[in-house]
Amino acid sequence: METKHKKYDKYKPSGVEWLGDVPQNWEVKRLRFAVKTNPSKSEIRNLQLTQVVSFVPMEAVGEWGGLKLDDDKALDDVIKGYTYFRDGDVVVAKITPCFENGKGAIAAGLEKGVGFGTTELHVLRSRLGINKNFLFYLTISHAFRKLGAAEMYGAGGQKRVPEAFIKNLRHPLPPITKQQTIADFLDRRTGKIDELIAKKERVIELLREKRTALISHVVTKGLNPDAKMKDSGVEWLGEVPEHWKIAPLKFVIKARPGAIKTGPFGSQLLSSEMLSGTIKVYNQRSVLDQDIEAGENYISEEKYEELRAFTVYHNDILVTTRGTIGCCVIVPNGAEQGILHPCLMRIQADEQEVLTKYLSLLIQDGTIVQTQLRLMSNATTIEVIYSDSLKKVQLPLPPIEEQKQIFEYCFIETSKIDALIAKVTEAIEKLKEYRTALISAVVTGKIKGN
Repeated sequence: METKHKKYDKYKPSGVEWLGDVPQNWEVKRLRFAVKTNPSKSEIRNLQLTQVVSFVPMEAVGEWGGLKLDDDKALDDVIKGYTYFRDGDVVVAKITPCFENGKGAIAAGLEKGVGFGTTELHVLRSRLGINKNFLFYLTISHAFRKLGAAEMYGAGGQKRVPEAFIKNLRHPLPPITKQQTIADFLDRRTGKIDELIAKKERVIELLREKRTALISHVVTKGLNPDAKMKDSGVEWLGEVPEHWKIAPLKFVIKARPGAIKTGPFGSQLLSSEMLSGTIKVYNQRSVLDQDIEAGENYISEEKYEELRAFTVYHNDILVTTRGTIGCCVIVPNGAEQGILHPCLMRIQADEQEVLTKYLSLLIQDGTIVQTQLRLMSNATTIEVIYSDSLKKVQLPLPPIEEQKQIFEYCFIETSKIDALIAKVTEAIEKLKEYRTALISAVVTGKIKGN
C-alpha cells in the first residue's frame, strides 16, 4: 500500500492537547454544535403504528461500516424499547467491546427511511457544517474510539460510552466541500484495503480447508497409498485400510464410570458460585485458547466436595459441548486441581486402544466426529454435544504404532499450514492498522485526503 501522503501548506495550533496542530482553514469545535445526538422519536409521531420499519440488532451492525437490513418489524413492536434513527444518520455502538471494535455505520436503505435498533447504539445526525460521510469516518477514527473508550462508565462487560463524550469532543472540521472530498478519498482507499483484506481472508479459508482435508484423509486412509483396503461398513466413511478396526467411542474409553463425563447441570453449579475459591473450574476459554491456565472461574473447597465427580485429571481430553463445539485440549501434567464447567465434557481414553492425542485429533481436526453427530441430529449444524451421542460415534482405528506415525505426520504438516495462516493473519492485521491510521490522519488534517 502507498504510505506517502502530502501535508497541508499551513497549520495552526488546535488548542486541544491530543490533537496538536490542524490545517489553517479548519475549525475546531465541539461536536454538539455540528451533530444532533439521539434524536427524538417524536419526529415520527405521524407514522401509523402498523407501519413496517427496519430493525437492526447489534449483530447486524458492521465493524467499520455497513448495516444488514434483513429484519423488519411493525413500528408498534419497537417504538418503546429500541433506538430510533433514519436514513443518513450515523449509528455508533456504545457498549464494550463493540465500541472498541469499530461497530458503526451510516444508515441507508431503511424501510420507509426509518429504523430501530438495539439500545446499545448512539445516533449522530449531521447538522449544518458537517457532511454525514465525513462524520462516519470521524466516528471510526482511532482518536474517536480511543478517547471514547477512556470515557466509558460502568463495570466489566457493561461499560458504555456516554452521550456527553460525543457532544463535548473537540474535533477539527474542514470546510464542507473539503469534507466530501476527504470522504470520497477514504471510500476509495479503504475500499482497496478491504479488497486486499478479503483476498487474504479467503487464503486463510483455503488453508484451513486444506488442513482439515489433509487430516481427514490420513485418519481414514492412512499414510500408505498401497495399503489393502476394506469396506468400513460405515456408509459415509467408505473404505479404510484392511488391518484397521472400526469401533464406537464407548469401546475405546477407560472401563470405569465417568470416562465420558459432561460438566454439572446449571442448577448444580451457579455462576455466583464460580467467583472465588481455590479450586479451578476449567471452562471453554481453557479449550478455545488452547491454554489450560486460561479462565478465571474458581469454587470453594466445600463446593468441590459436592462436585468431586466432575474432577479433571491429567491426560483427560476436555471438549467444548456448546456454542463452538468439538474443540479439544489435553490436560497436561501439573495442571491445577479443578472441575468441569457445565459447557465442557471430559473423555478418558483407554490407551491400549487409542492414544489420547490421536483421539483428540479425530474429534477436533478431522471431520469424522462432527459429521456423524450432524447425521444423528439430522441437522447441518450442531448446537450441543451430548455424551450419549458421542459414545455411538464410529472411529477408524489403526494399530497404536500407526496412530503415533499418523499423529506425528499431521503435526509436522499442519504446523507448516499453521505458520502460513499466522503469516497471512499478521498481514491482515497490518492492513487493518494501516486503514485505521489512514482514516485518523486524514480526518484530523495530518495529511491531505484528495
